[in-house]
Amino acid sequence: MTSPRIRIISCTSALALALALGGACAQPAWASSFTDVPADHWAETSGIIDRAVAQGIIKGSDNGDGTMSLRPDSPITRAEAATMLMRIAGADEGDYSGINRTPFVDVPAGQWYIPAINWAAETGVLTGSDGFVRPGDPITRQEFACMLTKYLANVAHTEASGDESRLAGYPDQHLIASWARPAMAWAVTEGILGGGARLSPEDSATRAETAKMLVVFSDLIDALPDGDGSSDSGIDTSSSSAVEIALRFEGYPYSYGGASPETGFDCSGLVMYAYSQIGISLPHSAGAQLELLRANGKRFVTDAADLQYGDLAFFPGHVAFYIGGGQVFGARREGAPASAGNLEWFGTFLGGGQF
Repeated sequence: MTSPRIRIISCTSALALALALGGACAQPAWASSFTDVPADHWAETSGIIDRAVAQGIIKGSDNGDGTMSLRPDSPITRAEAATMLMRIAGADEGDYSGINRTPFVDVPAGQWYIPAINWAAETGVLTGSDGFVRPGDPITRQEFACMLTKYLANVAHTEASGDESRLAGYPDQHLIASWARPAMAWAVTEGILGGGARLSPEDSATRAETAKMLVVFSDLIDALPDGDGSSDSGIDTSSSSAVEIALRFEGYPYSYGGASPETGFDCSGLVMYAYSQIGISLPHSAGAQLELLRANGKRFVTDAADLQYGDLAFFPGHVAFYIGGGQVFGARREGAPASAGNLEWFGTFLGGGQF
């Protein structure tokens, strides 16, 4: 049986390879190839669909005429959620029987999702009730959060820990079921949920929304240490964890003064938040962060050619993470979501390095 720790290579985890090849991790615009994804769809403009397709998380359906559809705004079913998580695990469908091997009585023979249901049942990622798993039912956000924490515990062998006080800022947090509160708190803490004004725990997520959550979750899994200070991506997490955390928020809106997944981020707010997650407190100002780096950083460089992956790069009024190949990642400007851009776009290089 294929080990569940075999990972599908994501853009984030491929950055080390990109560095070795001397280029940034570029992604084709797959979203535009789906006939039912409008050019102005948020998941198209943010690049979320492209990332999810690149990572093998989502796939389209053949329309029978040489075109593909994605159904980005359709609710995701429990079977589809199991299938996407099976892909993140890197599990091979061929290792799981096409015959129902679970105790669930509502998995008819011949269904496309049987291998994923078998995998999810075996790993404990998906549990049913009274013998029913309801594969065709839409999955609610709180049910999905619970699936992710079960994956984290049973497949990634990592404890999910979240701060329940993070839920207090949402007007509908009282709708979260008691059994789902720890999972929802973890999902909000990690930036998987909570990017909007409401949590909507009892509502189902769309396929596009699920893709965004799973891109963040997949990056989180990629950044988990294997016990020796390294991650599945081959990147040393002891020195690059701040940038890996920041990369989870690709596509999040720019918000002047923002410094959290709930509000969105400005440039120094994203840096401050990412470093806070590894226990380093920084001021909420690009200029103040630069001065602090000069005085107390682990390394400080004045030539952009000396930047290393994970370094902060400072420009007049701006700060971002260097991700190799002449590219920086960060909260860029009003109207542009957190994303990568060419280093020379941001003007004079003032210095960089790591805390």
